[in-house]
Amino acid sequence: MTPTSYAAFLLICAVQSATPGPSTLLLVNNAIAFGWRRALVALSGDLAAIALLASLSVAGLGALLLAYPTAFLALRLVGAGYVLWLGWTYLRPAPPLPSDAPARTGAAGNLRSLWLRSFGIGFSNPKAVLFFTALFPQVLPPGSGPALLALLVATFLLVKLAILGGYALGAGRIAKRLRDPRQARIGRTLTGLFFLAFGLLLIRAALMPA
Repeated sequence: MTPTSYAAFLLICAVQSATPGPSTLLLVNNAIAFGWRRALVALSGDLAAIALLASLSVAGLGALLLAYPTAFLALRLVGAGYVLWLGWTYLRPAPPLPSDAPARTGAAGNLRSLWLRSFGIGFSNPKAVLFFTALFPQVLPPGSGPALLALLVATFLLVKLAILGGYALGAGRIAKRLRDPRQARIGRTLTGLFFLAFGLLLIRAALMPA
């Protein structure tokens, strides 16, 4: 791989990671509600999902999904359903956050629960498999071994961690302002509506003819 190709790959990773989406919104919401440290721990779930999807693309799942569009459609609909479910959970009433510290106990702030939600969001869009399937051949020279593929996957994860980590730190700094019960309710409602809208868009995109 040439330095130019690697630089182009870095730029694509940065743009894709910095573009706001469900993973970003979930991370910011976690940082505001539970603090930036827990948000970063939960972020590892999203990164694990991305690593898994990238590995599947390397293993040829992207080509398999293209060859069997029904399976791809089913995965897209399952992912959209998960996003809709997550939106509904944010629209449900939640206890107010304490005024002096982030909520760090209880089911809502349980690290396992936060991690699983983050993993679910990261894994909910099988288009990521096709993203990696389309991207890797553009920068990899013919006959590249697994070490170079691992380098690209690790690079993508580190770039995403750096950018979303910045989002988490920024959200953590304004957490106290948003811990007012009314502001928290507005934030959860907007988050829920975003996920519902995004889930409906995913269903529409999946069902629309190409």
